[in-house]
Amino acid sequence: MNQPSHSSHHEGTEVRTLSNEERAAIDASTRGPVILFIGSSIFWLVIGTCLKVVADWQLSFPSLLDFTALFTYGRIEPAQSNILIYGWASTAAFGAGLWVTARLSRVPLLHKKLLISAGIIWNLGVIIGAAGILVGDGNSIPGLDFPGYASPILLIAYALIASWIIITLCYRQPGALFASQWFIFAGFLCFPWLYATANILLVWNPVQASAQGPIACWFLENLTNLWLAPVAIGTGFYIVPKLISRPIASPSLSVLGFWTLILFGSWTGISNLFGGPIPAWMMGAGVAASIMLIIPVFSIAMNLHLTLSGKYEVMSWSPALRFTVFGLYGFFFSGILATLLALPNFHGALQFSDVFAGASLLSLYGFVSMTFFGAIYYIVPRLINAEWPCVTLIRCHFWLVLTGLVLALSALLLGGLLQGFAQFDVASTFRSSIEFVSPFRFLSAIASVLFLLGHLSFAFLFVLMLLKTGKSHSGPALLNEPTENSLETLAV
Repeated sequence: MNQPSHSSHHEGTEVRTLSNEERAAIDASTRGPVILFIGSSIFWLVIGTCLKVVADWQLSFPSLLDFTALFTYGRIEPAQSNILIYGWASTAAFGAGLWVTARLSRVPLLHKKLLISAGIIWNLGVIIGAAGILVGDGNSIPGLDFPGYASPILLIAYALIASWIIITLCYRQPGALFASQWFIFAGFLCFPWLYATANILLVWNPVQASAQGPIACWFLENLTNLWLAPVAIGTGFYIVPKLISRPIASPSLSVLGFWTLILFGSWTGISNLFGGPIPAWMMGAGVAASIMLIIPVFSIAMNLHLTLSGKYEVMSWSPALRFTVFGLYGFFFSGILATLLALPNFHGALQFSDVFAGASLLSLYGFVSMTFFGAIYYIVPRLINAEWPCVTLIRCHFWLVLTGLVLALSALLLGGLLQGFAQFDVASTFRSSIEFVSPFRFLSAIASVLFLLGHLSFAFLFVLMLLKTGKSHSGPALLNEPTENSLETLAV
């Protein structure tokens, strides 16, 4: 990828190069498939959160719904996890990635009916996979619990979706690629490699047992580092400049963040096997990569801060910017936490504690989900040509999920520290470590209820939007009146 010229590498310049008619044509071409992806992702978000509520409360009340195997913790937990990864986050990534790619390529999507068919096939695969886990056909591999007969359906659907990303880029108007396109395209290239390789080696034709652990850790970590994270970052790098009418501050930091994320992100998963039966060089490489991951984390966070400098007040009235900025800073904090947990002293004491559940929550929810919430708040009004109908529901969504995130993280991290230190103490039993963490897991269960209430507000708001109950307007609903003019309306 060549570094763009100074006059064309900023996402914010697209406002000045596309006419209203061109933007309208692009949005019309993406409306059907993107609304399908976003709508189905919100549906799976609600379903997955409902299952998460049940799973979290079962940790405090083990007899909850124990009258049938279908609703036992061993099935509910992997089902909710995979639904949130593939049903919510990945499907939202498809919608956001397609729309941003079309906008930055400055060309309408071709053959959108095939994309709609691919979206239906993808959702069919998620349905079959989730049902397979609940009936007992799951693989018991984190992030890869869908049974083997569901994976080919997802890969077929993905092949159709990714092909249209590549076709759109091939037909883009002349000019250098934008930073957002680098990240999104890299994510779409990495997912089939990750998912197909893991299924071949772990599900369809399993390799010897000693190699399965490293492969499973490699896949689970890269599901975020090389698939969801690049698409979320690319989407955020498009939305932030649009909302504050300012280009990305540093192209050099964009390049540094991109290549170091791709280089070091693919190795970090091996560090999770600390003390396991793997070669020492492999463990050393995983720990070193986890430490070096601090480079893209700081590069992207610093680039975001420099871009937003003096413009943070826009967050007070723009829901899209508020969610997006919280999400991208969630990437920063999750990266710092991941680096700390990769250090042998920390990992050895905490590897069987709830601290790692908190780190996973911060990465997949505090970063990925929050960023895609912001993307949806930005994209949908431009596709529907209407304003978000209820600012109160937007506020409810934001504060409920933010409160739930802070409560859950505090409970998991603090409880996990106590749990880990108890396990590390030879004078304590494993049962006592579980007793120490029980009150904190109860708080985490309360947080999951807050998540559910926030997601229901979000889903209801989206349904109202589809019904076009909001007034036609040149921009989305605001949390407060803007303190200064923004070029956001020009992107409609």
